[in-house]
Amino acid sequence: MGSAFALLAVLLGSGEGFRGGFVRLDLPAQLALTGGLLVGVLALGAWLILKERRPFSTVGFPPVRGVLRSLLLGVVVALAAVTLLVLLGVVTGRLVLERDSSHALTAVLVLPALLGFVVQASSEEILVRGYLLQVTWRKWGLGAAVCAQAVVFALLHGLNTGFGLLPLVNLLLISLVLVFWALIEGGLWGVCAFHAVWNWCQGNLYGVEVSGMTLTTTLFRTESAPNGSTLLTGGDFGLEGGLLTSLVLACCLVVVVRLFLRRRQAGVPRSGSLD
Repeated sequence: MGSAFALLAVLLGSGEGFRGGFVRLDLPAQLALTGGLLVGVLALGAWLILKERRPFSTVGFPPVRGVLRSLLLGVVVALAAVTLLVLLGVVTGRLVLERDSSHALTAVLVLPALLGFVVQASSEEILVRGYLLQVTWRKWGLGAAVCAQAVVFALLHGLNTGFGLLPLVNLLLISLVLVFWALIEGGLWGVCAFHAVWNWCQGNLYGVEVSGMTLTTTLFRTESAPNGSTLLTGGDFGLEGGLLTSLVLACCLVVVVRLFLRRRQAGVPRSGSLD
């Protein structure tokens, strides 16, 4: 019961449960939203230290070797995945990619935006695939924990612009991809890097809606072509709501599940632990 109250405190503190409607954010607003999430993480940190009597690092950041490699892998995979989705849309004539008019100024501003996404994405990972995964795993087992984190992550985005059946499916898919990735690693380093760059690359690099939110500070602007299919490209929800993303995430899920099962069957010890 105490864990449930801690989770509720983080949700309320971050404001994640109250996003909804059409959202258009300039850089100050984008960073302000990040500040709300940081408050939630600080609340969770206080709970862990004062109530559960354990260090914050136990939520998914063990001091292990290979941290830099995990971070780099997350960055590279995110850049490759988003770029692939944008290029697929452009090549098939479903998306139009244009350079933003204030290209030089924006090139400077996108770096603070990346730092903001590092905080935002890491906060969500700490909450969902860190703390929530741990407490549900201990109480009901790994299967229940995997399902719970996927459902909660999807619901956190349920009030966003353009949310529907396909965005829901994609949110569940990416939740499963990231949770098995974290389980393979034994920590959150890689998935935090992936999540941050995934969001930043969509919103501040290519100018695509990020889970229904439009960011005005962007190097490029990606719009649906006049004859573009929102089923493929995601419409108002952005790439995360499109069928192209479903196919890419499904392939990623097959890969990480096979890696997870192979390591589990071989009895390969993880360098850290989320259980």
